[in-house]
Amino acid sequence: MAELALPLSPADGRARASLDLLPLLCWISLAVGLLCRLFAGIDTPLWFDETYSAVIASQRNLPDLVRWLLSELSGPTYYSFLFLWEKVAGNGNIALRLPSLILSIATPLLILWRGHPDRNVRMLWAAITVLSVIGFETATQARPYALLFLLASTQAMVFLRLIADPRTGTTCLWTSISALMVLTHYHAAVICGLQGIAYLALCRGRALRCWPALLPLVPMAVWMAWHLPFVFSYAHSDVVWYGTLGLDALWLIPSLLTGLAWPGVALLAAMAFSFGIDMVKARRGKAQWPYSAGETALVASGMLAITIVMGIGFIVPSFTGRYILPYVPALLAGVALWTNRMARHAPMIAAPLLCMMIGSAGAQLVGYIRDPQADFRYAFNFEQPSQWIAQHRVDRLVVLWDSPSAALVDPGGHIASVGSFFLHRAGLPIQATALPWPRTGDPNPLLIDMAGKDGRSAILWAYHANVEGTRGRVHPWRIPKIDPHWQCRDFGRAPVTVLACVPVGH
Repeated sequence: MAELALPLSPADGRARASLDLLPLLCWISLAVGLLCRLFAGIDTPLWFDETYSAVIASQRNLPDLVRWLLSELSGPTYYSFLFLWEKVAGNGNIALRLPSLILSIATPLLILWRGHPDRNVRMLWAAITVLSVIGFETATQARPYALLFLLASTQAMVFLRLIADPRTGTTCLWTSISALMVLTHYHAAVICGLQGIAYLALCRGRALRCWPALLPLVPMAVWMAWHLPFVFSYAHSDVVWYGTLGLDALWLIPSLLTGLAWPGVALLAAMAFSFGIDMVKARRGKAQWPYSAGETALVASGMLAITIVMGIGFIVPSFTGRYILPYVPALLAGVALWTNRMARHAPMIAAPLLCMMIGSAGAQLVGYIRDPQADFRYAFNFEQPSQWIAQHRVDRLVVLWDSPSAALVDPGGHIASVGSFFLHRAGLPIQATALPWPRTGDPNPLLIDMAGKDGRSAILWAYHANVEGTRGRVHPWRIPKIDPHWQCRDFGRAPVTVLACVPVGH
């Protein structure tokens, strides 16, 4: 009893305050992160890529679904699920986005439940994950990224258990999740491969005895052998719609961690310095390496995967920001592990980090509420121009997706289906035709000629002026100047143009 009456030292008091504050900050983070997801535009128009998802989900039968899946860059996991979901919930905007919202909310809750044996690490990892800005927009998009983030986070949790106790059942679970990840987005193969190498290197004979766990990888390999020839066709320089990376791309990673670039840079610098000190001490035998083999391999796989993919992006045009998403959970786990480690020396270190991220997410939330139409989806969609076209008496639509990538997807007639999706969803019997992407020349007269002069056709032309090879970049729209019988409205926002044209008087 006398010991219980002794006053706490200042260090013990700070540690106790930190333990008391962490759960509160964790729950505040979850609340703010949930609000950011709910207000991140679930009712906005479907943007161009989401319309592809909507068309795929709306296919009537399995053969048509497979035909579309084979012309998509991503794997079949998400779209197959959305295809089944659409048959139950319909193809309205909110219905199509609801699975992503549910999966996005489930991710930090799963981490909080089973993310790590250490309760503090679980809370930090869940809080940092729910506040990561990459999760806000993906939560309200009918795209594979919320599913991919959930799978990558689950894979990270299973990988920690796999290295700690390499059993066949755990290995089978890891390979199953990895296969689903790769079949959701092929860039996930990088971190899956790195973790597989780490598993073999660390567990050796025990890993080899788990060879039956390779079975879930067989369907993945079969699908990839069938699908990858199409995906690799995008490597041709004349159909790539993005360029090589510049140095400004390096801001992407720290921004994802904290929501703000400079604080993220400071955090990464502090982590790198701390890891370096720990490594030197471990090599000199002055201290043990403070992280387990699984924790070290997990974070290293994430950092190396980002380095490989972004490094290639600096050399060849093969990268856009969302491609690093399957590697982010491993990096966020590293932040949580490092913060928990540093808390032993600076007990309150988690508070400023989480408060900063809460503040950044709160600013995002205010922006969503104050100006919802600032959302990029209002600037690049076919839904609003389709609503305008539907007000006029036309029964035919001519569509041009003016992008080098259209040279690959257009032969299957998919552009016409995407361009007419909202008109068909509204019940209008519109016949849609796509103008093949013109590699040279001016699209304006080509669209006018294809639409004809019968007064029953409309035109839908979309292009991004910053994409090299786009014809609209060289020949901007001027259809009414060429033929005054047309009236046009641009529903895009620079540098994106989404042009709708109908005959005058209709």
